[in-house]
Amino acid sequence: MKLENRKLKVLNRAHPRLRTLTIPCVLLIFSLFSCREKAVIETSFSIPENARTIEEEAIAANEAISAKKTASADGAKIDYDLTEMNSNMVYSQVFDMMIEPEIYDDKLIKMRGNFALYPNSPTANGGTAYAVIISDALACCQQGIEFKYDFGEKLPKEGDIITVTGQYVSAIMSGDIVYNYVKAVSVDM
Repeated sequence: MKLENRKLKVLNRAHPRLRTLTIPCVLLIFSLFSCREKAVIETSFSIPENARTIEEEAIAANEAISAKKTASADGAKIDYDLTEMNSNMVYSQVFDMMIEPEIYDDKLIKMRGNFALYPNSPTANGGTAYAVIISDALACCQQGIEFKYDFGEKLPKEGDIITVTGQYVSAIMSGDIVYNYVKAVSVDM
């Protein structure tokens, strides 16, 4: 008997709480079901069959820029003109050149960036190596491409903006290390 009385007291205490929750729950359920069709209509859309992804758009833009009839000082067609691309595309292109160098081997490349010196470089047989440093749009990430060129007496200062045009070369150093550089035909300062 005591157990039954206890159950009744618990139910009596819970009953007013249940009554206050019942009204909001009913309203919530009603609003969900009444707006269901409307929400589906407002948020539904169809993707055209010929739509391209963001990656496909970027590749198409890159190919269009690369296919542009650009010529070097000697009249040769430049295969990849990095000077015509925005900073994000240039950074992506240089990254791809480092990852898949065989695609770019023997291609004529034109690039612009900051001049850098690397003394005692193993790639220059202990001499000084030169590189073009290319930054992304925020200048937080950088990629460098080494190039070989005889400057004579007119060596640019480190950090100067230069434009290098030359042939992309993949070579193998001792120890089977793949080494990529640009054999420059011109350097504009």
